[in-house]
Amino acid sequence: MNEDDSARREFVFGLFLITVLTPLAAGLTAFAAALGAVRAAAGLARLREGSRRTTPPDGAAPAAHMAASRPRRPIGHRHTRRALSTRRPGGVLH
Repeated sequence: MNEDDSARREFVFGLFLITVLTPLAAGLTAFAAALGAVRAAAGLARLREGSRRTTPPDGAAPAAHMAASRPRRPIGHRHTRRALSTRRPGGVLH
């Protein structure tokens, strides 16, 4: 392979990058930006709706929101496994 073949191969690779991969990357970036804008607008609308919310018209207070869905575990009881036997593995008695 001589220098002309190497230069031609680099030129074709660069041409491929410019004509195929660059527009594809730009299109995917634009799609991601549009999707992010839609999700941000929906989130903003949800936030604005939440700030306008008041108590229900019948006067009943809304149910309290629990921060934790399950009780906390005691710190000293993290590992609940127990040894099935007091013997050491390997059959060596100490």
